[in-house]
Amino acid sequence: MATSIRGPVPWRICQCLVRQHLRSSRLAKPRHLSTSSYLNNHASPSNPLRSQARHTAENQSKHRRSIILSTAGIVACAAAMYGVIKLDVFGLDAIEAEKKGETQLNPGEAVTSKNNKAMKMDGPSGFPESAGPSVIPIQGKDGLEQVATGNSTVPYFPSTIRLPAVSSGHQAGDELSSAGGDEYQLLGLGIRTVSFLSIQVYVVGLYVAKSDITELQQRLVRTAMHPPSASDVSAASGVGADSATSLVPPERQQLKELLLDAERGDAAWTALLQDPGIRTAFRIVPTRNTDFMHLRDGWVRGITGRAQKKPEFSDEEFGSAMNDFKAMFGGSQRKNVPKNQTLVLLRGTNGALDALFQPDPAQPARWLGRVADERISRLVWLNYLSGKTVSSDGARKSIVDGLMTVVERPVGTVVQRVV
Repeated sequence: MATSIRGPVPWRICQCLVRQHLRSSRLAKPRHLSTSSYLNNHASPSNPLRSQARHTAENQSKHRRSIILSTAGIVACAAAMYGVIKLDVFGLDAIEAEKKGETQLNPGEAVTSKNNKAMKMDGPSGFPESAGPSVIPIQGKDGLEQVATGNSTVPYFPSTIRLPAVSSGHQAGDELSSAGGDEYQLLGLGIRTVSFLSIQVYVVGLYVAKSDITELQQRLVRTAMHPPSASDVSAASGVGADSATSLVPPERQQLKELLLDAERGDAAWTALLQDPGIRTAFRIVPTRNTDFMHLRDGWVRGITGRAQKKPEFSDEEFGSAMNDFKAMFGGSQRKNVPKNQTLVLLRGTNGALDALFQPDPAQPARWLGRVADERISRLVWLNYLSGKTVSSDGARKSIVDGLMTVVERPVGTVVQRVV
């Protein structure tokens, strides 16, 4: 019994001593969670988790600064673009206003110089002071009245032009002299722009033959008295006409609203154009270098868009006329149209469309061709005059203002006094 107990005692004592030694060695080590000098020692390794967190915060701060700078740059660029487009950066409005102040005439009077004589046209009382560009004469270098366009490249349009008489016997490329031709009066003008940046492409003005102004007055008065509808556009051509020879201000305002209306205006302009008897012309002068293909494609898109809405343009003759219109502006010999060169679209008495191109004002105009179908010229004219979207809204408003001055006076009357 004593021997069995005495045997394992030394082993247990050894185990106790080893455990006591390990416990004492653990207590001798520094405590990492305490404020001992070991943690404050600069030679101690840094905590990788804390270092990574610090770098992540710095990266986030850099990204935040980059986003702020990018946003500020975008806002600054947008503001600069808006300012260049909408504001008068180069002072063109001030220059134009100064020129108008030097040459503006009294309302109801127009002055021209011929053999050192001045001609005054007496207008009725209450003549509007601002009736569109067609009543703002500016004396030109050649003694002709000029009208400011608002464009620095093409600053003026003549108030009157003389166009050659065109017959069916001409060949494409023939030169036609304007001597002995008919004189046309400017009704209004505007600038054709494209894209949201309002890039100016050309200046366009509508002229009417002076000998046809009386017929134009009669149709305008009839249109005001009996506005045509989409199903019946015969009111302006004489059906239901009464004895009215001029329009009072409320009637003129109603006619103006009718011609500018996006829906009803199409029928009114169609009534004015589709019947023979009035010769008109669009004068187009590019403000930048372009070509006939570009101009033609714009007209073709407008014609096609309008023709698809009505069945009267679905026959084969209209398709053949469209091909003639495209061919008139094709060919490599007359491809480019540099700025400041003149293109005239002439609508004859029966509605036939003739195209004239004049590279040099001192030289005769060249005849490009003819489209006999009246519908082609009518649709080209409607692209500028009627609908919700027109080629130049400024030109349409200016032309309508010019027409209002036509119907102010009685039909066929012009009072002139030479002093």
